[in-house]
Amino acid sequence: MSGYSEPHSEDRLLLLEDWMEQFGSDVLNVAYGYVKNYHVAEDITQDVFLRAYTKMDSFRGQSSVRTWLLSITANRCKDYLRSWAVRHEVHSELGLEREPGGTQTEQDVVARMERDALWNLVHRLPLKYREVLLLFYQRELSTAEVAQTLGITEATARTRLHRGRTLLRQWMEAGEVEP
Repeated sequence: MSGYSEPHSEDRLLLLEDWMEQFGSDVLNVAYGYVKNYHVAEDITQDVFLRAYTKMDSFRGQSSVRTWLLSITANRCKDYLRSWAVRHEVHSELGLEREPGGTQTEQDVVARMERDALWNLVHRLPLKYREVLLLFYQRELSTAEVAQTLGITEATARTRLHRGRTLLRQWMEAGEVEP
């Protein structure tokens, strides 16, 4: 027999709590980037951590825990977006954007509006470009981590990143972004 022993359920719960504390906001933000609905993203986040708990023994350590959790998140979001219920629901155009604070200067407000306009364009990109841009810029993953998270090669991740940027640049030059 090897020296490996099954972790006790208390140890597993402590490990899960640690993961939730460290990576919960990353998982939630990636889910929101896919589904664009905060409440659905929260549900997916809970599901991701439940799946991580039940599959904890299958984590082989070939990637970081963060990358593994974001990979589960991406797959869960893709499953959700392919579901019958999502394809047949009416989407609300209302976002859960925070209002700019009253103490911000005019320059800060203009910068926020420009950034929001850019992210609105990012959300119009085809999924394969959007997911790479979100993971690379919002979650600050390397292209190797993006590739591992999405189950693609690093070359494919770099290509999609380049093509996504190119599309954004074309749209911006065409005047599709208004501050």
